[in-house]
Amino acid sequence: MKLNYTTKWIFQKISAIIFLLALVYNIYSIHDLEFKNYIEISAWFKNYLNSISILILFFSIFFHSNIGISSIIDDYFHDEILKKKILVLKNFFFVILFFITIFSIARLTIK
Repeated sequence: MKLNYTTKWIFQKISAIIFLLALVYNIYSIHDLEFKNYIEISAWFKNYLNSISILILFFSIFFHSNIGISSIIDDYFHDEILKKKILVLKNFFFVILFFITIFSIARLTIK
């Protein structure tokens, strides 16, 4: 899907707002946790609201970063073939990161 620069700018601002809201919620909800206690952290992740909020946080970070890096690549790389290769590599990297995040959160939530 081809997006114009205005749409990308709007998506980036919306993802930044979602990122900030999810970050504030997660910081507020973990302020009483003892991070050296695995059982307590695991219990925190078993609450589905917490797991979903972490997932939303990471998704918004990945989405925001993906748009930002794409605009940098568009601005500074002028060879179209090289630009397409870098964009494919970047998208592959973000997809891998997102799946690692999903599986890690699922493992903490289910276990």
